[in-house]
Amino acid sequence: MTGPAGGGSQTVGAQSLLWFGIGGGAAIFAFSLLRQRYITKEQRAVRSRGGFTLFAILMLIFAIGAIVAGIASARAGR
Repeated sequence: MTGPAGGGSQTVGAQSLLWFGIGGGAAIFAFSLLRQRYITKEQRAVRSRGGFTLFAILMLIFAIGAIVAGIASARAGR
């Protein structure tokens, strides 16, 4: 990332990398839940009715929030 007005380079801080990692992990987990429910149709996922889908949607919302927090902390220089 480039610095604000100085034209120098700025590295992404540890806090923003942590947020990006949490967001990416949550998104991968959500997609694996959706894959179990709708693609491979595992028996426990089908029996749960809407439980897997609801939890996957909530995980996707959490992932988006974590990625937004990562972008905000990267802009703040943390």
